[in-house]
Amino acid sequence: MLGLLWGLRTAGFVLARLALAAIAATYSLEVVCRYLFDAPTSWSADLVSYLLCVLVFTMMPQVTASGSQVAVTVIVDALSERRREILMRVIHILGFLACAAMGYFAFGETTRQILRDIQILATNPVPKWWISIWIGIGFALSALEFLRLAVTGGGSPDRPGDATPAGG
Repeated sequence: MLGLLWGLRTAGFVLARLALAAIAATYSLEVVCRYLFDAPTSWSADLVSYLLCVLVFTMMPQVTASGSQVAVTVIVDALSERRREILMRVIHILGFLACAAMGYFAFGETTRQILRDIQILATNPVPKWWISIWIGIGFALSALEFLRLAVTGGGSPDRPGDATPAGG
């Protein structure tokens, strides 16, 4: 199970990097088309915003697993090792519950968008679920990462049985 979670997290990390590269390429193309050829695209701004959503929510499980999110740890750092471990497990359980709830609601909304064939209001409309599904995926995988952290007490997000650091 941990291997599957590692694989999904790694796939999300790779997809986030590809989305970032596509954002840079799209912005560059827009600049060239607009200022060199005086022919701005009608789709680049929309595509960049969609890709930003994909980037954020596919990267979210990796950020959760590695503990890279912003945190104020003054109280946690002042505790003894045993109390710190207990508090971190409670925090991870709360993180699991919050992300699982958000994933549930996001998938419910995505299902509604599919059933009603809701389109994004943009210059070039696309089905809204093409974008919103990434929100549910990000929260669901982050929930699983928080659950892993709660059960294992933290530890490395590296591939099970692998000494290579995540992302490296």
